[in-house]
Amino acid sequence: METKKAPVPRRRRKRKGIKYRQVSFKLTESQKKALDRYCKTHKLTPVRFMKTLVNNHVARYKTEPPPPSYVTENQLELFDSESAE
Repeated sequence: METKKAPVPRRRRKRKGIKYRQVSFKLTESQKKALDRYCKTHKLTPVRFMKTLVNNHVARYKTEPPPPSYVTENQLELFDSESAE
């Protein structure tokens, strides 16, 4: 009888950690009260609320990778021949 070998578990690569930077700013008493009131009614934490605001505004300025080029060396030059005539 043949014995089956147990499959060797594959190891996953460890993800690269996210680097965080600390930012601080000051609020007036009335601004802090309004922020707390807003967060309480919408069931948010002040940090989560500020992060969503920042993410919404900063998303426009993120760098996007260039689109992939689908042109290859062996591609036909159909349109170049028409313009030459």
